[in-house]
Amino acid sequence: PLYICGGVGLGKTHLLNAIGLELQNDNNVMFISAERFMYHFIKSIKKNDMVNFKDFFRKSSVFIIDDIQFISGKESLQEEFFHTFNSLMDKGSQIIISADRAPMQLDRVQDRIKSRLAGGLVVDIDIPDLDLKIEFIKKKIEEIQSQFKVNINLSDEVISYIASECKSNIRDLI
Repeated sequence: PLYICGGVGLGKTHLLNAIGLELQNDNNVMFISAERFMYHFIKSIKKNDMVNFKDFFRKSSVFIIDDIQFISGKESLQEEFFHTFNSLMDKGSQIIISADRAPMQLDRVQDRIKSRLAGGLVVDIDIPDLDLKIEFIKKKIEEIQSQFKVNINLSDEVISYIASECKSNIRDLI
């Protein structure tokens, strides 16, 4: 699996969306948040329809699940996720997962799940460096100018100052 982790607002969900969109033409892509996965799981239990739930989630060739940390403490959901994960791996599907922390740092998640999540490529997305933040700001200025047909004149010093003051995440920056 590919496991992407990083703090809030660093672009994990955007990256997952981009991957899913790129692969959707040649693959059966399933993109879901852990929260929606849980919703479908509970709904299937209530309807006594677990067979359809399993069939639906285990048929994809690319399975993308966002914010896996939300399965924390939910034992029956973790059990189903574990079996879905194994089934997809057995058939050669690509699994891509995101979370706000590394696999082994997930609280109240079964060790066997942590082990599976850590078993592939783990990528940690960090806060961008100053140059990348400057590029984000310049790109955002271009988008605003194009969309609203206005001219925005900010000096490189002002852009650099704004970029240097943003210490937490991309959302705060743009």
